[in-house]
Amino acid sequence: MNNNRLLQLETLLEILHAQQATLEQEALLTTGLPKTQAEQRLLLEIKPKIEEYKKEYWQILASQAGSLAIPEQEAEAAIIEIVEFVGQVEVNQSATYPDEVLQILQEIRDKLNQPGASAAAKLKGIISSIPPFVGVSYEAEIDMENFFRTYFPTFTHLIKGAATKK
Repeated sequence: MNNNRLLQLETLLEILHAQQATLEQEALLTTGLPKTQAEQRLLLEIKPKIEEYKKEYWQILASQAGSLAIPEQEAEAAIIEIVEFVGQVEVNQSATYPDEVLQILQEIRDKLNQPGASAAAKLKGIISSIPPFVGVSYEAEIDMENFFRTYFPTFTHLIKGAATKK
């Protein structure tokens, strides 16, 4: 059931992203009432739905995290990627991430650096941190999909692959 919902959410998000791109283009290319209508539709309809569906997506993944099949070697690579990125953000204070985003990233990094558990278990453990991160990132107007794809490509690929295998 949850796998079907994940696939439905991915499809809905693709549709919404296409609508978002169209409305953003319309807002750039028009003036007056059409521009205002496009901007309002983005703000009041499209972006809130995207946020809602992404939160639901990550909540489903978080609830299934314990049963995801994550290979240890790939989990280790994803952890290294995440830890290195958080370190770069901390060192490079010119990065424009709100304190709340940085705090969640640091909490994720700290969980990943704890000794004892396997890399796969650590990665499964941090998946539950993602839904609040998604919510905070939307308040800060960070495009989560591009954020994860850009800074955590190994993690993104690994989680999507594990979620579709269930």
